[in-house]
Amino acid sequence: SGGTATVNVALGAKPYELDPVVISGSRAPEKAIESPASVHVVPQVDITERPALSIVDHLKALPGVDISQGGLVQSNVVGRGFNNIFSGAMLVITDNRFAAVPSLRVNVPAFNPATNDDIERIEFVLGPGAALYGPNAANGVLNIITKSPISDPGTQVTLETGFRSDSRQPDSTPGYPVSSTPGASYDDGAGVFRIGLRHASRLSDKFGFKISASTLKSEEWRSLDPAEPTTLPGKLCQAPDGCRNFDLNQYSADLRVDYRPSVGSEIIASAGRSNAGNLIEYTGIGAAQARDWTYSYYQVRARYNRLYLQMFRNMSNSGNDNAKDNSGSYLLRSGQPVVDRSSVTAAQLQHGFSLGSRQDFIYGVDYAKTDAVTDGTINGRNESDDDIQEIGAYVQSKTQLTSQLELVAALRIDDHSRVADPVLSPRAALVFMPTDNHNIRASYNRAFSTPSNNNLFLDIVAARAGPYNVRALGVPAQGFSFRGGHCAAGGVDNLCMWPGPFPGVPQVALPAQAAALWGVAAAAVAPALGPLGPLLLGVPQPTTVTTQLRRLDPTAGVFRNMLPTDVADISAMKPTITNAFEVGYKGIINDKFRISIDGWYQKKENFVGPLIVESPTVFLDLATTRAHLMTYLYPALRQAGLSDQVAQGTVQTVAVGMAGLNGGTTAARTTGVPLATVVPGGPLTQSSDIFLTYRNFGKVDLWGADIALDYFFGDYWSVSGTYSYVSDDYFAALEIGGPTDLVDAASGVMRWLEEHGIGL
Repeated sequence: SGGTATVNVALGAKPYELDPVVISGSRAPEKAIESPASVHVVPQVDITERPALSIVDHLKALPGVDISQGGLVQSNVVGRGFNNIFSGAMLVITDNRFAAVPSLRVNVPAFNPATNDDIERIEFVLGPGAALYGPNAANGVLNIITKSPISDPGTQVTLETGFRSDSRQPDSTPGYPVSSTPGASYDDGAGVFRIGLRHASRLSDKFGFKISASTLKSEEWRSLDPAEPTTLPGKLCQAPDGCRNFDLNQYSADLRVDYRPSVGSEIIASAGRSNAGNLIEYTGIGAAQARDWTYSYYQVRARYNRLYLQMFRNMSNSGNDNAKDNSGSYLLRSGQPVVDRSSVTAAQLQHGFSLGSRQDFIYGVDYAKTDAVTDGTINGRNESDDDIQEIGAYVQSKTQLTSQLELVAALRIDDHSRVADPVLSPRAALVFMPTDNHNIRASYNRAFSTPSNNNLFLDIVAARAGPYNVRALGVPAQGFSFRGGHCAAGGVDNLCMWPGPFPGVPQVALPAQAAALWGVAAAAVAPALGPLGPLLLGVPQPTTVTTQLRRLDPTAGVFRNMLPTDVADISAMKPTITNAFEVGYKGIINDKFRISIDGWYQKKENFVGPLIVESPTVFLDLATTRAHLMTYLYPALRQAGLSDQVAQGTVQTVAVGMAGLNGGTTAARTTGVPLATVVPGGPLTQSSDIFLTYRNFGKVDLWGADIALDYFFGDYWSVSGTYSYVSDDYFAALEIGGPTDLVDAASGVMRWLEEHGIGL
C-alpha cells in the first residue's frame, strides 16, 4: 500500500497463428475463423522459409488452387474452375491494387514487382468475391500484402541458387530439336540464381520508408512449337532452338513510404517496376518472346479510422517503340512485333459504420479506366476505339442475429462502358459459431466476369497458313453473322466466301461454292503434271462439283473436315455470370488441430471460351472432283498416250491434289488447295484471313469440395495437407451449346489425348 512494484512478464514467441486476422473475406479486418468466406493464408514464416521463383510457388499447398505451369516462372492460376492459357480469370491484387497486366488483363507472375522478401502474407479467398471486389472475381481473390517499413524495419539480403532438371524429348513429336528419340536429353539442366534485397527504415513511430529489389537468372527448359517457323525476318534463329531464346532474366524493384499522423490513420505512397529482360510467355495465339517488357505502377492510399481511399495507375510497356521496332517483344509464330503501352487508372473509396453492437455496414465505390495503346499491333483496326470504363458501388451488412448466429448480406452494381446492361452481384451468408473456435456457414454469391479488352478489340495476325493470314479477332458490338446476306445467294448453306489472294481472282465476297474457283485449284496442281499440265488447265469449270469445308488446326498446321451446319453465328460478348452456393466448416480443436471443409456448386452462364478458329476454309469435294476429272481429263490423258491404269492413277492423284482427302473431323487433311475463307459480314472480316475469335458458351455446371488440415505438434513441428475435387474438366459441344468442346487447360487435355489414342 502506497508503494510501487515492478513485475517482468516474458511472452513466448509462437511461430504460427491458427486464427490470423485477415482482410480479404469481407474487405475489412476479421478473424479467419469468423469470415463468411473460405479464406486461406500463407503466413510470413512460410514465405520466408520457402525458396520461390515467383509468387505462385507459395500457393501450391493451398486447397482449391489450380496451377498450370509453363516454365520456371510462367504459370496460370485459378480457383475452383477452368484454367486457360494467358489467364486472367482470378482477381489478383497487391495491397488492394489490381496486379494484372493492363489491357491484356492477364496474370503474369514474373511481372509483379512485389519481391519475395517484402511479402508479409498472402490471403486466398476461394469462391466468388464480386459483391465486394467487383468484376472478374468469380474465380477467387488472391491478395498479396507487403510489409510496412514502420512495423517491419531492417535490412535483409537473400541469395537463392540451385538448378533445374534437363530438358528431355517426350516423344517423336515433329518440331523438337536434336533428337526424335524418346527420353533424349537436350541439355544438362541449368542453374537458377536469385538475389533479393530489402531495406526498411523506421525514422519514427509515424514515418518510415523501404526499398526492395530482386533479380532472377536462369535458362528455360527446351521445347518448340511445331507451328513456329525456323526463320523469322530480323530475328536470330538457329538450330536446334529455332527462333526461341531460352534465357530467363527478370528484375524488379519497389519503393514505399508510410506516414501515420495519428492513431487509426495512415498515408502510404508506393511505386514499383519489373522488367522481363527475356522470357517466353504462352498466349492463345502461340508463344511470345518477351524482351525488355516492363510493368510499373504508382499508388497512393490513405485510411482514417474506417474511411479508406486509394488511387493507382498500372502501366505496361512491351519494349517496342512502334509497330516496326524489332528490339522488344514479338510473337514466335509470326515474328510480328508487339507494342503495348497500355495503362489502367483506378480510384476506390470505402467506408464503414456500426449501429449499436449488432449491426455493421461497409459501403464503397470503385472506378477504373483501361487505356489500350498498341499502335495497331494487338488491337489493329480497333486502335482508335478500344478504351473501357467501369464503375461500381457496393454495400455489405452484417447483422448479429444472436450471440452465435450472424447474417451477412451484400449487393453490388457495376456498369461497363462496352456492355449493354449493368450487372448486379448479390451475396448472402449465414454464419453459425457455436463457440469461438468453430464456424459453420452457408452462402450464396452471384459473380461476374466482364469481357476483356482482348475479347472485344483484338485484331492481330497470329500466323500464316500457306497464302492466308491467320488473324485473331475480338468480337465487335454487332457480333459475327455468317448468313446475313452479305453476298449473292447460292452459297452452300447460304454461306459466303472470300477468295484467297490468287492472281486474277476478284477480292470480293462470293457465294460459298468451291467450283467457282476451279481454275485456281487446277493452276496450283498443273505444274506437277509437267507437259500434261495444259490438259488439266483445259478441263472446263464444273457445275456438279460440290464444296467441302475444313477448319484449320493452327497448332498442327492442318485442316480438318467439318459440316456447313457447324458454322454458327457469334453474338456480342456478354459477361460471364457465376451463381455459387457453398457450405463450409472451419474449426480449431485443442489449440493444435485446424480443419476447413467446403462443399460448393457453381452454375456458369455465358462462359467465355478460348480463341478458336471460327472461319472455315473452302475446298473442292474429292468424290465429285474425281468424277469431273474422269469425264474430261481422263479421255485427254488416254489420247496423250497414257494407259488406262496410268490415266486413272493420274486422275486420282490430281483429284487428291486439288481437293484433298475426305474423312472424319479428327483426321488431318494436309493436301488439297484451300480456295477461300468463309466469312461473316462486317468490316473486320472483308478479306480471306482465317480468323480465330472468342464466343460465349451456354451453361456450365460444376461442383466440388476442398479440405485443408493442419496439426501443430508444438512450437517447432507441424504437418498439413489439402485435397480438392472438381466435378468436371470436359464438356461436349452439344452439352454447352457451342461449336466445339470445352476442355480445361490441364487435366482435360490429357483426357482428349487419351480419347484420340495419343500417349505422353
